[in-house]
Amino acid sequence: MSDAPSDGLPPGTVIVDWHVGATGLSTSIRDGEFVAWRSGDGMHHTVTWSSTPAALDEVDVPGGGTSTAVHFITPGNYRYSCSIHGETVESGNVHVLPPGT
Repeated sequence: MSDAPSDGLPPGTVIVDWHVGATGLSTSIRDGEFVAWRSGDGMHHTVTWSSTPAALDEVDVPGGGTSTAVHFITPGNYRYSCSIHGETVESGNVHVLPPGT
């Protein structure tokens, strides 16, 4: 994981290295921050959500590239996996902290 955004992403975007074998990833951010996923193995991936508090659109992670940034404004835990490679091969969680924490 890196805090250095790629071109075109909002300043401060947290970048998650997303690749086959990336399981149990955990990213903690504050509400109002952005997260993007970078293909660390050159393969095409998705970020497919499987949790509440809100259903988010599936995110496309191009092979060798970086996804668009997702803006998290509601505190909670957002579980995700890759719909191409499956939850047992790629999975993670974004934990969005409430204000003042």
